[in-house]
Amino acid sequence: MSDVKTFEAHDVHGFGICTALTYQTGDEFIGMNWVSADVITAQLLPIIERYPIHVLKIGIIENFKLMRHWIDLIKGFYPMCKVVLDPVLSASAGFDFHDETTIRQLDKVLKKVDLITPNWKEMQQLSDNDPLEEAIKISQSTHVLLKGGHHPTEKGTDSLIYKGNITKIEGRPIEVFEKHGSGCVLASSISSYLAHGKSIEEACRLGKIYIEDYLASDPSKFGQHHFITIS
Repeated sequence: MSDVKTFEAHDVHGFGICTALTYQTGDEFIGMNWVSADVITAQLLPIIERYPIHVLKIGIIENFKLMRHWIDLIKGFYPMCKVVLDPVLSASAGFDFHDETTIRQLDKVLKKVDLITPNWKEMQQLSDNDPLEEAIKISQSTHVLLKGGHHPTEKGTDSLIYKGNITKIEGRPIEVFEKHGSGCVLASSISSYLAHGKSIEEACRLGKIYIEDYLASDPSKFGQHHFITIS
């Protein structure tokens, strides 16, 4: 739902595919059920057969091996479709969605992804290496936006990394509040800007502004979306 709300705020048409049913509040993750691969495909096919897809944004997903199949399926229809992966590995309340075996599958699909948006903690789950070192390693295959919300010394400064080159994206000095699902909102904002033809760096910078405004919009765990005009 956060994804579709964000797409709408950016004046793009977003189609949501349900990959899991979760039971949660802003403070507590209670449980979940994965949606089967057959049901996901059944949701996906009518959409890609009817509507042009410019950007695929992927969030919570059970199986990274099957994710590769779905990317190939969409790119078979739309070869220029960009792929943004928000690697949701665990809930903010502490529930882990994947075991180590599943996480290791991710390496094999990174070359099919245009941008991956892990936070500092997620990067620690992906490898025992230093998060920045691991992000630089992954950047040989795809663009990495290493979010700085959990950075030990540069909190709020994101790093966009590609082929080992690092571009810092600093936050504004405004008061923000922790939000439920903020990673989804950021990745969806970036995806929306890509759909409008922005470059990956432009999309990440503009997405940073959008998510900061979202985080500042309300002191509760739930933010307010604001509609924007994109030129």
